[in-house]
Formats: sequence, C-alpha cells, structure tokens
Amino acid sequence: MFVDIDVTLGPAFLGCLLSTALFGVTSVQTWTYFKQDHRDPVVLRSLVAFLWFLDALHAALLIGAMYYYMVTNFGNVFTVLRLHWSIMMFIIVTGISDTVVRGIFAYRLWKLSDGIVLVPLIIGGLSLYHAGDSFYFAIKGFWLASWLDLRRYQWSIYAAFASEILADGMVTTSLYFFLQRFRSGVRFKSTDSTVHTLITYSINTSLLTSLCALLCLVTYAALPNTLIFLAFYAAIEKLYINALLANLNARYSLQGRLEQPMNGSGRPASIFGTISSFEAASNPLPPSVVPYRRGEEA
Repeated sequence: MFVDIDVTLGPAFLGCLLSTALFGVTSVQTWTYFKQDHRDPVVLRSLVAFLWFLDALHAALLIGAMYYYMVTNFGNVFTVLRLHWSIMMFIIVTGISDTVVRGIFAYRLWKLSDGIVLVPLIIGGLSLYHAGDSFYFAIKGFWLASWLDLRRYQWSIYAAFASEILADGMVTTSLYFFLQRFRSGVRFKSTDSTVHTLITYSINTSLLTSLCALLCLVTYAALPNTLIFLAFYAAIEKLYINALLANLNARYSLQGRLEQPMNGSGRPASIFGTISSFEAASNPLPPSVVPYRRGEEA
C-alpha cells in the first residue's frame, strides 16, 4: 500500500504548527485578562482558567501525536495509518472546550435578548450534541486500527461538523439581529459607533470559526483518504477560545467610549458580571453625552 506523506502527515504537521501558534495567542490573551482590574465573578474567571488548561492540554496532545508519528516511528510510513490514542483524547478535549465556549455565547445571547430562551436553547442543544458525538467518535476510535476505518463512522463526522456549522451560524445571525436592534434605537453618537463596532467584530469572529468548521466538512467529504481536514480541525478549538478572550479583553476600550460602567451603577450586570462587551450597548448613557440626529454634527 502506498502512503502519501504530503496529504497525510503533512497536513497534520501544519495543523500542529498552527495550533501551537494559536496557543501562544491564547496564553497572551489569558494573561491580559487576569492582569486587568475587573469585577468578573469567580465563575467566569474559573471558566477562563479552565479553558486555558484545556487549550494547553489540546496543544500537548497534538504535539504528542506528531512526536509519535514523526520521531518515534521515523521512517516507518505505514505508522501514519495507525490511530494514536492522543488523537482520540485530542477530539474529546476539543468537544469539551467548544461546548464551554458556546455555552457562554448562549448565555450572553440570552442576556442580550431580554430573556428570549429559544435561540440559546437551540445553540446549547447543538453544542451538547456535538460534544456527545465527539465522545462517541473518540471512544469508537480507540478500537480502530487505521484512519481508513473512520469510514464506518462517517455519519458521525458529518453530523458533528454540521451541528457545529449550524450553531455558529445561529450565533452570528442572532448577534447581528440583537445588536442591530440596539443600534436602531440609540440617540447618541458614541453609542451608535460602539454598537457598529460590536456588530462588525462579532460577525467577523463568528464567521471565522464557521468557515473553519465548513472547511473541515468539505475537505473530509471531498478527500476522505487524506488528513487535510485535520489541519483545519486542529485550529477550531483555539479559534473559539481566542474569540471569547478577545471579546472579554475588548470590554474596557469599548466601555471607555461609552464613558460609564456596564450597568450605570459600577456593579456587574449579571451573574457572569461584565461577561461581554455586547451588553454595553444596552446600558443607559450619562447625561453629559450630547444627543444628535443622523445627518447632523454632534
């Protein structure tokens, strides 16, 4: 049997490099988050620390797999066809991490929507299904002898990627809808500008993760005998975490533009405290801000 390293071990190695680089970004953003003077509750801070731990474990498992294939079994090309246990653990960690991040996204959508529960529940359900499917696939994978045996569980792979893409699409659409509602009702130039920034930022970050999941699905469906999909799959978990951390760390500059605390009282607005800069758009503004009408100078 001929094994083409360029479409098997090559994409996996590139995915490992990208994953390692993104872990560096995660570490910097986590350090930035904890060094800032904020009033986030213990729940949120604990989740951030837990996500960093999962991200570190995620990177370690992928590096361990690459060491097994490229160092321990150097020169044995047929080893590439074997499934190493660290790959299965890598999938489980990805499922847990993605579920935690989407859970936070679902919660902030619930807060932003003034208590509408349907969309957050659907996103939460899709996230739990994706996590369960990841666990199912990984457990089955422990007993598979080769990557080629993954064909037995193609339905599981397609269902997992499809649920991920659908959940990301709902997050993006919902954020745009709720933030656009705030923008249509604002009377102050600083708030209008801030909401516009939030809309652009939220769509860009959500579309990035959706695009990565879509590339995983397409490359696996079109090239099932290669590991090209793994190059994209290795980045998904870290893109989710970095999107969340970037949002948390951006709150202070955005709040500065609004010139006031999150809820006007100097105290956290929810159980997760100042969980998201998106909530800043709905807060009352200080009387010192001068209202304006579109088409007129402030």
